Amino acid sequence: MAGNLAESRANRCNQRGMPLRSYRSPAPPTRNFARDFGRAALFGVPIAAAIAWGWVTMGAPDAAETAVPAPVSLAAAAADPALPPSEPAHARAEPAMPYYGIRARLAAPPPAPAPERALPVARPADGGWEARAVAPPAVRAGAYVAIVIDDLGMDRARTARLAAIPGPLTMAFLAYAPDIDGQSREARARGHEILLHMPMEPEGRDDPGPGALRVNLSDDDIRARTAAALDRIPLALGLNNHMGSRFTRDARALRPVMAELSGRGLLFLDSRTSGGSVGAELARTLGVPSAARDVFLDNEIDARAIRAQLAELERVASRRGSAIAIGHPHEATIDALAQFVPEMMARGMQLVGVSAIVRQRMRETPVPPPVALDLPPPVSRTREVVAAANVAAQAPVAQPARANPAAAVANPTPAWTGGEPPWKRFPTE
Repeated sequence: MAGNLAESRANRCNQRGMPLRSYRSPAPPTRNFARDFGRAALFGVPIAAAIAWGWVTMGAPDAAETAVPAPVSLAAAAADPALPPSEPAHARAEPAMPYYGIRARLAAPPPAPAPERALPVARPADGGWEARAVAPPAVRAGAYVAIVIDDLGMDRARTARLAAIPGPLTMAFLAYAPDIDGQSREARARGHEILLHMPMEPEGRDDPGPGALRVNLSDDDIRARTAAALDRIPLALGLNNHMGSRFTRDARALRPVMAELSGRGLLFLDSRTSGGSVGAELARTLGVPSAARDVFLDNEIDARAIRAQLAELERVASRRGSAIAIGHPHEATIDALAQFVPEMMARGMQLVGVSAIVRQRMRETPVPPPVALDLPPPVSRTREVVAAANVAAQAPVAQPARANPAAAVANPTPAWTGGEPPWKRFPTE
């Protein structure tokens, strides 16, 4: 029977063109429940866990969050003794916000504005620049010479060497020097006068240092920076400019500086780093005691060149009665000064602080009363004012008497062939 079935299957395969192989009817399909359950668990369990977690985290808010407190005024919240000191009062007066799983960050209240720093208007207790100045000699024996040394405070060793020179010198400390108060007090104890060497914007890309005064600053910023620098050196009787070939040509930028100096009763020394500087003239117009540099000592850092400039300083002082020189703490300058100062005084010159020359020039050219406002008042163009200005311009100028005629004869005034004399030249920055 089995053989007949096999033969009949082979015949059917031949008739249908099927390959000659064993032919068996397909087995009925069967299901593997363990496998199907594993697949369902593989995909269903994470989904169910995610749904459960979302229901837990995004469910109804807590009672503390849903409770809406009654509106409370800011004054009542501030006076509530139960309110913790660290909790802002405005938090108690705000209603609760609906919570949808993303906690909104309430903006903190804006911080209270810092109190503005009051700019000094006047300091009668300080006594101004004359109270901080070195006493001038009782009897004037010869022409006055003031030697100002700039850029002090950064190199402590050279600053100490200069302070050891018999004075009085005028020592100008950089506004950003470390321990500027301690170094200036040590120099003042040795009999030297103190100035603030205020960094100001130069021409070009040279960096005058931190806290420098620049022409693009507002009047308030310029005055605030000047006040902050002056506060660092209480013994300063005024300031002179560090660099500043651009800043000192801008009258608008200089007026807040003059206003701060006028309010403190201090003086201004124009270093004249630019031929177009308006510093000394503007200070005189605004009633600020001032003077300008006459000779640069070490524009060329060479012992022979510095000696030549010191000799020029002596000639200018003999002819004009006084002269102001500016140098820097170079080794060559310190050595030249240590030798020159005793020789100069032996020839009849008198070494003084810069305040003595400012006082002398104020007597020769009276300074108008200080301007009370930050900016000078507008110029009146009335007929009386113009007539008074014309009379003053036509009045003869009194020439100061020579203090040492013998020195003037020994060093006659050279005949300049043209251009500015050497003591009016200024270094390029």
